[in-house]
Amino acid sequence: MQDETLPGDDRRPMLERRLATIMMADVAGYSLMMGEDEERTVQTLTGHREIFDALLGLHRGRIFNTAGDAILAEFPSAVQAVRCATEIQAALRTRNEHLPVEQRMWFRIGINLGDVIVQGGDLLGDGVNVAARIQTIAEPGGICISGSVYDQIQNKLSLRITLMGERSFKNIAQPIRTFSIVDADDAAELVAAAPERKMGKKVAVVAAALAALIIAAGTGYWIYRDSEARRTDEIRRTVAAEHQAAEAAEAERKANEEKLAAEARQHQAAEAERKANEEKLAAEARQRQAKLEAEAQAAKEALQRAEAEKKRLDQELKRVTAERRTAASAAQETVTGAAQGSPGVQAKAPEAQRAANVPDASQGTKDVKVLNRFDGTYNGRLCNAVPGGGTEKKCWFAPLKVEHGKLLATWSSQAVGKSGYVKGTLSPDGTVSITLEGWRPNGTPTDGTMTGTWNDDMISASGTWASGLRVTGTWRRGF
Repeated sequence: MQDETLPGDDRRPMLERRLATIMMADVAGYSLMMGEDEERTVQTLTGHREIFDALLGLHRGRIFNTAGDAILAEFPSAVQAVRCATEIQAALRTRNEHLPVEQRMWFRIGINLGDVIVQGGDLLGDGVNVAARIQTIAEPGGICISGSVYDQIQNKLSLRITLMGERSFKNIAQPIRTFSIVDADDAAELVAAAPERKMGKKVAVVAAALAALIIAAGTGYWIYRDSEARRTDEIRRTVAAEHQAAEAAEAERKANEEKLAAEARQHQAAEAERKANEEKLAAEARQRQAKLEAEAQAAKEALQRAEAEKKRLDQELKRVTAERRTAASAAQETVTGAAQGSPGVQAKAPEAQRAANVPDASQGTKDVKVLNRFDGTYNGRLCNAVPGGGTEKKCWFAPLKVEHGKLLATWSSQAVGKSGYVKGTLSPDGTVSITLEGWRPNGTPTDGTMTGTWNDDMISASGTWASGLRVTGTWRRGF
């Protein structure tokens, strides 16, 4: 299982959880024995511990904690844990038989299968607490197992197991099913039921001693004194409180780590959102810049074309004016010659003047003045009706140049990358006539016509494209 840590977190990793079989063993009446003779009690405990350690090793048990006379061991299998416990109790009975009564030392053993927390080489959690609790209700020299252990070993070991019922323990949320293994005969049956195990010389000695013990006589158990029970319960409460404190600290640490992880995720999400907004704004700015540059280029091109058209119109006006002056001079000479000649020639002068198609000079000057008052740049746009769109329109910017009655505008069609044109005339009475040259979305050319009027510095016109699509235009003169 991999350690779970936050990025950049230099604290120790989260603890590992696993399922384990826990054995809790404790000496009955240990404080009383220590009070009577400390050295003798320590020597007896040392000899008992040698048997404990040897049998734990044979059954793949591992001691992970000791506190005075208490032993906490872990097994990979509930069957191995129960076999080891029954063999330990049988071997200790044999050893006690060779000791004076006052030196005999009896262990109570509790076994539980449950979830534990691994902290370094130590184990914590409810799986350990339940083993410690059920050990306290075992008889001296006896074994108490939880319901989870019983479910694993039933029909696998030949043992006499007695149901003790559901028991409630302090600081354990749910009642625990408990069973007792106390009969000495059980150990003999366990040894007989496991011939396949190669236990070596020590196990053979234990089995022989156990058989001798059964033949000799059964021994009674020490009656555990009330004062010792109270002392043991106090110790267990202390151990449980320490476990609870450790679990609370671990839960707080885990909660802090989860809080830091949530804050880190929120920060990352906010940073990602900020970057996304910046990229969106940058893209919009680029689009606006490109649009403005395109419009500026189109306006520049339109202005250049308008200036070219103005020059052409000026040249055309000069040419027409010169022709009119020439025609007027010729007519005047004809009239003068007629005045000096015969009356018939004089009568033909107006006719010659009309034949020369020379307009009256005063009338031409008046028309030019009227047309010049329309001159200027008109800002506005053209709008296409959208097929099936009701009142919806699609419009684009097309500034209009008016000079001497001539109209000219241009725009850039972004769809095809080409320019469109507005060309037309403005009569002295304000009547507008326009032709359109544009492009369809597929890149093919199209044209259209519009008519309209000039009114109060505003030109309004409407018409249709060759396809029949309606088009309108509105321009207002800028000063």
